[in-house]
Amino acid sequence: MKKIFTIILWIAIIILIILGGKYLYNKEYEKNKVEDANSNEVIENEDKDIEVQEEKLPKKNENDYVTLNINDVRIPILMYHSISDADPNNSLLIPVKQFEEQIKWLKESGFTPMLLDDIVEAYTTGYVPKKPVAITFDDGYSDNYTDAYRILKENNMKGTFFIITNNIDADGFYMNSAMLKEMKEGGMGIENHTSRHIEFTNISRDDKANIIIEGINELKEKVGADSKYICYPVGRYDEETIEVEKEIGIKAAVTTEYGISSINDGLYSLKRVRIFPMDIESFKNIFKDFLN
Repeated sequence: MKKIFTIILWIAIIILIILGGKYLYNKEYEKNKVEDANSNEVIENEDKDIEVQEEKLPKKNENDYVTLNINDVRIPILMYHSISDADPNNSLLIPVKQFEEQIKWLKESGFTPMLLDDIVEAYTTGYVPKKPVAITFDDGYSDNYTDAYRILKENNMKGTFFIITNNIDADGFYMNSAMLKEMKEGGMGIENHTSRHIEFTNISRDDKANIIIEGINELKEKVGADSKYICYPVGRYDEETIEVEKEIGIKAAVTTEYGISSINDGLYSLKRVRIFPMDIESFKNIFKDFLN
């Protein structure tokens, strides 16, 4: 009798162990299902976030690009200063309506706007828009925000603004840090025109480095921009300037020398096309080699 009771007890224990194990397995299984569901939901949400971010980025139409020998790549880099109706006799001031007409024509004619990173990539790889254009502005006048930036945005175009950094937040004549931050977030290039706009050919090697580095630091501090490009003050530079730029890590520089830019001129001496008040037919003529 005692032996039978012992057998029954062991059978009961085994059954309890089996049932308990099954219960724990089912509980763990349900927990894993919930965790998997939550994990999938997180992944789906992250995918949606990525999709939303991608939607905000401009879509590159590969049909608008070609791959050339880098020596055959040519890019018109336009040089503007002020967009203003204030003084018709000042050739550095482009009337607002003229600028609007020019940008609208570039957009409607299928030109692809490029920032400095895009230009360096094109001269490194040969991959370039069929109709390239880079729109640049020197000095950082406040009308670059109120008119130039507004018109660029309206036409889904972008430009590069070279800033004399000591003038940021100085007065209403030049752009302030809030304007520049907004423009940076809006896809514009915010780059270095040095801190004090001193001609490089008139200063020492150390001073050359200082005004470049000061400009870099101030753009980072005041605007949050990581500048790797230079616009030479008054267009003046020398071989020592280029040596200093390379030591600091500057990737390229633009000049005031007239012409369509090419790698054959060197990344630290890129030519630009100075824009002065002109009719739209004269403006179109700048791009005649890119319209065929």
